[in-house]
Amino acid sequence: MGKAKAVSAEGGGEETASPRARPKRTPKKEAKPKPEPESEPSSQGASEEEAPSEEEAPPAKRARAAKGAGAKSKGKGKAKVVDGDVEAAGEEADEEGAAPAKHERARKASAPKADGEAAPKKGRAKKDPAPQLPVYTLDMRKPPPEGGAALKLLSWNVAGLRAVLGKTPTAISALVEREGAEVVCLQEHKLQQAHTGAMEAALGLQGWTHTWAVSTEKAGYSGVSVHTRAKPLAVSTGLTPPGETTAAAPDPEHEGEGRVVTVELDDVVVVNAYVPNSGEGLKRLDYRLQRWDVAFAAYLQALGAKGKPLVLTGDLNCAHKEIDIHAPKTNLKSAGFTPEERESFGRLLLGEVGLVDTFRTLFPDTVGYTYYTRRFNCREKGKGWRLDYFLTSPSLMPQAAGDEGAGAAASTAPLRVYDSWILTDVYGSDHLPLGLTLVKA
Repeated sequence: MGKAKAVSAEGGGEETASPRARPKRTPKKEAKPKPEPESEPSSQGASEEEAPSEEEAPPAKRARAAKGAGAKSKGKGKAKVVDGDVEAAGEEADEEGAAPAKHERARKASAPKADGEAAPKKGRAKKDPAPQLPVYTLDMRKPPPEGGAALKLLSWNVAGLRAVLGKTPTAISALVEREGAEVVCLQEHKLQQAHTGAMEAALGLQGWTHTWAVSTEKAGYSGVSVHTRAKPLAVSTGLTPPGETTAAAPDPEHEGEGRVVTVELDDVVVVNAYVPNSGEGLKRLDYRLQRWDVAFAAYLQALGAKGKPLVLTGDLNCAHKEIDIHAPKTNLKSAGFTPEERESFGRLLLGEVGLVDTFRTLFPDTVGYTYYTRRFNCREKGKGWRLDYFLTSPSLMPQAAGDEGAGAAASTAPLRVYDSWILTDVYGSDHLPLGLTLVKA
């Protein structure tokens, strides 16, 4: 009897063995054909979805854990991946994670079907997509009011007026002519007092009245201005009401940064403000909350006590609601969207002072951003913030028929808000211009 040959597991040479040592061969079972899957596994499906944004990308560690868990999951008691998330071991397995259900699907797939009967498709139930909110466009502006507007105001953080006019010399004058504005409020012009005369000529608003507030603490920083077609009744800069003096010494940090201009017109008082940013690392958050917000609210209350309706506009450096920012969950520690800033905005400006957010009142469920960082093509991607506002006294807001109380008190105001709008077609700054149309009551 000849000797049998065997191949070593390591791929070495032949070995000899006696007949007694020869292992018994077990006949291989014929593999049953498996039905083709009707849908890709969840781990592959997740990879085909749109990649999350930079702010919303999950940590790599979680992604690796999900991938490993998806490869190991077979049945009850083991972790498995569902839509990219790892389910804890011991939880009830779904159809794709349970072995009995898998065999049952295979049996049904191989069973003959009646004539004309289509095989039922199985697959993971898709999650309902998040509701998509409408995005503000110029088409949402109201048509010109019958009889014309009583007062049109424009507001724009230009992020450097000389830069805007250097690139487009008619940027302001052409916008004023197109919109028929009587009041223009600019923020962050970054001028010094010595520059204002030349800029008045460069603006192209001949015959207008120009009021400037400039930063005396730092060159090329901050600064606001108000430009009116008609001569105002009174003007002021800083946190001192027009035509008044205060016995208390003004806070030098408030007054030295050129952040407020107030003009009194026939029917309203317009306040143009560039509210301090809390800064990188929130280094000015305490100043913003404890000093600026409190002092600014007190100033507005003093103006309102004179009886003339207020219009507050400008870059208020706060996205008040989640709808006002593209990634609320990942920006809770970002300047302008901290819970503290948003609470202060609502409690002081909308609460104690009693102002009304005109855009959010007219467009309660519409996304309307006014600021886009110049990095990462955020404007093209629609990833922005709403930091710029027109807030007004309640007496200027249109009242529903039959309203009492506030509506009755509002009847004495000579003007009403007709429209609050954002100029989404204007470029030149990282902020968009916005406007307010008032009509006669």
